[in-house]
Amino acid sequence: MRMSFPTTSASRPKADARASQPTSYREDRMTKVSRLTMRALLGATLLAGPAAADEVNIAAILSTTGTYAFVGVPLVNGIRMADEELAAAGGYGDHTVAIQYDDNRSDRQEAISLLTRRANVDQSDLILGPIASSEAMATGPVAVQLQVPMFTVAMTSEVLPLGEWIFKSTETAVTYMPPLANYIGETLHPANCYLVSILDNPGYIIQKDVFRDTLASHGVEIIADEGILASDTDFTALSTKIVDADPECLFVTTPPEQAANIILQARQAGLDPDTIIAGDTGLGSSQFINAAGSAGEGTLFVSIFSEDYSDATRAFAERYQARYGIPPDHWAATGYSMMSIIAAAISSIEGEVTRETLREAMTQTHDVPVLMGTGSMTFGEGRVPVHGSVVMRVRDGGWEVVQ
Repeated sequence: MRMSFPTTSASRPKADARASQPTSYREDRMTKVSRLTMRALLGATLLAGPAAADEVNIAAILSTTGTYAFVGVPLVNGIRMADEELAAAGGYGDHTVAIQYDDNRSDRQEAISLLTRRANVDQSDLILGPIASSEAMATGPVAVQLQVPMFTVAMTSEVLPLGEWIFKSTETAVTYMPPLANYIGETLHPANCYLVSILDNPGYIIQKDVFRDTLASHGVEIIADEGILASDTDFTALSTKIVDADPECLFVTTPPEQAANIILQARQAGLDPDTIIAGDTGLGSSQFINAAGSAGEGTLFVSIFSEDYSDATRAFAERYQARYGIPPDHWAATGYSMMSIIAAAISSIEGEVTRETLREAMTQTHDVPVLMGTGSMTFGEGRVPVHGSVVMRVRDGGWEVVQ
């Protein structure tokens, strides 16, 4: 509230007295005040320190429950571990990173909903995920429409042509499946092979098709190409068909616990113990080994990680074991490697990190050190990832490199 007071000689403001002073006096006083003000401002700036670093917001939309939890749980473990180590070592350059974790429960509609909310409401700079090819094919068009980079684990190569905003960490089946089929065809020489794959996930279908065509090129007869659903659990009839076919090779590409169930039931139905059993990367997971038990012994699979491959993988395995109490599988290494790719892109950006600058930086990924494959990753033409793979075998509750 503004109040008025009568003006008297006793109440007249002291400014009147200052106004009667000589001009030189007033200028000198103002100069002193200006100097004090500038010193105060400078002091405040120095106390405040440098401007806050640009924060990059990442939304990790990954299934840690449901069908694809066998990927999501170790993947998130690797991501968390990498994020903490990168932040401590200055791996993000002049920037900081904040990651929000969401579980889409292995549901594509949930993945779409979470991506939309994180991109529109939270203004995330990058979507890390989802996992399954079916989820990626559903969320990819949304990410492209919203113009937010999406870095997925999906196996299918069909996700990349959806748009320039889409990236993937795993090589396409055309690249990583042939080494397994070539090893079986060239070294083990089975006369025939029985194939079992998931029908409602394009990633598994592509893996099976590439394996089938590569193996057939070695003169191996494909005696059956069976399809099942991800929700199937009773394989009694299928096991009988497999045993009756008397295959020399059985190839299964399904989620790991389902694959273990198929192999267990086939063994119980009388499958020849000398039958070559092979599958995709999931058969190298701890979930498969625990579920299959002795029935999974000797199973061949293609992998993008071997802890004995290099000093870097051995050191990672030791740190992971110490932190989580279990050895890392290739999904844990994948999560760690994806953060290495993201960190390389972020640290290369000068100034503010935007969705567009991050997309451009990730497109330029070339020979970034990772734990996957042969130790480095490059995004080739069409943003196709290249990192290499190895053939491994389940042995004594663990893994060993075959080729």
